[in-house]
Amino acid sequence: MSREHFRMIGAIVGLALGLGAMFLAGMSGVVPGAAFGAGGCVLGGIAGEQLHDRKGPS
Repeated sequence: MSREHFRMIGAIVGLALGLGAMFLAGMSGVVPGAAFGAGGCVLGGIAGEQLHDRKGPS
C-alpha cells in the first residue's frame, strides 16, 4: 500500500478515536466534535505516515 493509503486509514482511525475521547471526556456538540475530530484526523494521518516509513520501501 502507498503512503497515501496509510495516511487515509490513519486519519479515519484518528477521527473515530478523537470522537471517542470527546465522549469519554463528557463533551458533546458541534464545536468540541470539530476540534476533537480534526485533531484526531491530523494525529492519525501523521501516525499512518510514520508507520509506512517504518515499514520500509515497498
